Amino acid sequence: MDAAPTAAGVVAPSTLCVGIDLDDLRCYRGIHALPPGPDTPLVFDAAVPRFLDLCDRVRVRATLFAIAEDLKWPAAGAAMRAAATAGHEVASHSLAHRYDLSLLPPGAIEADVASARTALSDAAGREVVGFRGPGYNLSGDLLRVLARTGHRYDSSVLASPPYWMARAAIIASIRLRGRRSASIVGRGRDFFRGRAPFRWGPGDGGLPEFPITACGPIRIPLIGTTLCRPGLAARLVRGAAGRPFVNVEFHAIDFLGIAEDGIEPALAVEPALKVPLADRLASFESALRALASGRANSTLADLVRR
Repeated sequence: MDAAPTAAGVVAPSTLCVGIDLDDLRCYRGIHALPPGPDTPLVFDAAVPRFLDLCDRVRVRATLFAIAEDLKWPAAGAAMRAAATAGHEVASHSLAHRYDLSLLPPGAIEADVASARTALSDAAGREVVGFRGPGYNLSGDLLRVLARTGHRYDSSVLASPPYWMARAAIIASIRLRGRRSASIVGRGRDFFRGRAPFRWGPGDGGLPEFPITACGPIRIPLIGTTLCRPGLAARLVRGAAGRPFVNVEFHAIDFLGIAEDGIEPALAVEPALKVPLADRLASFESALRALASGRANSTLADLVRR
């Protein structure tokens, strides 16, 4: 059984990493071409506390991929500092979560990711070393810029062809209805990559890559959307058995409820919001406890710092 490679060589076998992308609701309105809605720090007032409470109960440390633009809210900076103080990692999810960030000219990419890294480091009081691309989208230019701007790893690869195909179908469906999604289809080959951690080649910046785990022959990803239903979550946990490296990804929306948090009903198009919040949280806790059993927990930053 292979161990997961890092900048230092390998990590101990049987490692569990947990992360959350702090995408604001405006990101989902953009994906589904919905009208603008209330611009509030709901992610930091409600979703982040629920996520950190789950981590406390399961006793895992996590990586929070934050959007630097959201630091306009004092609640965001307070959440970053509190998470870092509690032993969690703050990483970058870019400046403004542009789904087409990977397609911009190198200079524009650098302006985005460098400023995001600086702002998030200042807010957390810890150096930000990790990055996850908006929509999991990568390019050679983006990877090279990440290495040049002081990032020490990337965790954007979601090696799940079904996810990529489903996203492409949703974007096409929205276009057929005469609207335009803010999301993009992206570089398809990244969704067909191997599922073990690897290092990008020198021409792509040479950073370690920690893919989000996908399970089974059709590669269903270990994300909040799939872990919110107990039956499917249990099958995925069994599918992850024996894997030397497991990297679970949640999104902030996984920890919000339409009724509980006053979210507009139009966003019920998101699969996680179709499951009652209390049921989701119970399923997440059960899955994480099972995945943590027998595995060493680590933040992604710790893997490259060892």
